[in-house]
Amino acid sequence: MKRISIVGAALSANKGAAAMLETVVSRLPSYVGECEFFILTTYPDTDSSKIPHGAHARVVGLQPIRLAMVEIPIALIAYVVRKLRLPLNWVRAKASRAILDSDVVVDVAGISFVDGRGIPITVYNALMTGLALLLGVPVVKAAQALGPFHTQPNRFLASWVLPRLAAICARGAKTRSHLDEFGWSNVVDVADLAFSLEESASLPELLEQQIKALNNKYIVVMPSAVVRGLFESDGGNYVQAMCALVGQIREETRLAVVIAPHSYRVGMPEGRMNDGPVCREIGSHFNADDQVLTVDADLSAGELRRLIASCDLLVTSRFHAMISGWATETPTLVLGWSHKYREVLDDFGLSDFGMDSAALSDPSSIMTKVQDAISRRGELADQIHRSLPAVRERSEKNFVVIADLLATRK
Repeated sequence: MKRISIVGAALSANKGAAAMLETVVSRLPSYVGECEFFILTTYPDTDSSKIPHGAHARVVGLQPIRLAMVEIPIALIAYVVRKLRLPLNWVRAKASRAILDSDVVVDVAGISFVDGRGIPITVYNALMTGLALLLGVPVVKAAQALGPFHTQPNRFLASWVLPRLAAICARGAKTRSHLDEFGWSNVVDVADLAFSLEESASLPELLEQQIKALNNKYIVVMPSAVVRGLFESDGGNYVQAMCALVGQIREETRLAVVIAPHSYRVGMPEGRMNDGPVCREIGSHFNADDQVLTVDADLSAGELRRLIASCDLLVTSRFHAMISGWATETPTLVLGWSHKYREVLDDFGLSDFGMDSAALSDPSSIMTKVQDAISRRGELADQIHRSLPAVRERSEKNFVVIADLLATRK
C-alpha cells in the first residue's frame, strides 16, 4: 500500500481546493494501486466528517500556527538529525509523523508563490511545502499557477523551495513562462486536477425541489469574497454591482438566477474561504423575486459541479467553479483577477469570455457577454466538447507524474 500525504487543501470551506483533494483521493489509486491518504488540513474538526465515502484516509491537523510553532521547529531538528544519518523514530508531531510515514507528499495548493499575495501567504506557502523537504520526503506540486517572481520575499522563497521539489506541475502557459525564467528541470505541463473530478449523482433533496420550481432553466451566479475585497479596495461597492448584474440578467434574459457560494464555512463570517455571507447579502435584495434562488448550504465539490452542469450559463469569479463549467461543457463567463483564469480559457479558445473583475463597475458590459453566451450556447458547448479530451488528458498527467515518482522509490 502506498502512503500519500496531501497538503495545501481542505475538504471544508474552499470547494475548489476540496475538488483537487477529492480528485487525488479518488483517481490516484487507479494509477498506483491501493493508497492510504493523510489529509493535512487547516480544518481538521470539520474535515473529519467529509472524507469521501470508501476512501482509506485520515485527517491530520496542520493549522498555520501549529505549522510555524510546532511542526517546522521539529522538522528543522529532524533535518540536522538526518544529515547525521540518525533515525527519526523519535518524531511524534502529528503532521511531521504523517509525512515521514508517507512515500510522497502531494501539494494541491492551486496557486502559490505569486507576487502581490502578501508576505503572510507567501511565507505560509514556503513553510507548508518546505516541511516535507526538511523531513526528506519528496514533494510533487500538482497543477498550480505560480509566479510572477519579481518581488521579495516571494522570489527568494520560491527560489529556495521550488527547485528542490520532485516535480512542479505547471497549470498553463503563463505559469510555465514564469518558471522558465529560472531554467529548472523539474517542471511538467499539465491541466488542472479538478478536470478529473466526478460529478455527484444528485443534489440535496430540498435544493432539487427548489431547482425544479425554476423549471430547470437558470443561470448560476457565483460571487467571491476575494473579488469583493479587491473591488472595494478600489472604491467600488461589490454587493451593489452584483445586484445590478443579477437584476439585468433577470430583466434581459427572463431566466431564473441561482446565487451560490463556491466556498462555504458553516456559521463563520465572510472571508477568503467563505462566500456564504456575501451570497446571502446579494440574495436578500431579491426576496420578492421567486425566480432568484440563493443557495445557503455546504455543498460538496461534486454537488456544486452537478448544479453547474444543469444550468444554461455560469457567471463566476471562483477559479474551480470555472473548471466545473468547462468540465461539464457549460458556457462560462469569468470575472477573474489573476493569470490563472486566462490560462484555462486559452485551452478552450474562449479567452473572450474572461473579464477582469473591474468590469463590475459597468454591469452592462458584462451583460453583452451574457447575451452573447446565451445566444451561442450550442456553439460554445460544441467548442468546449472538442477541446475537453485534450485538457482531461493533461489533467491525468498529474497522476502519471506521481506514479512515476513512486515507481522509482520501490
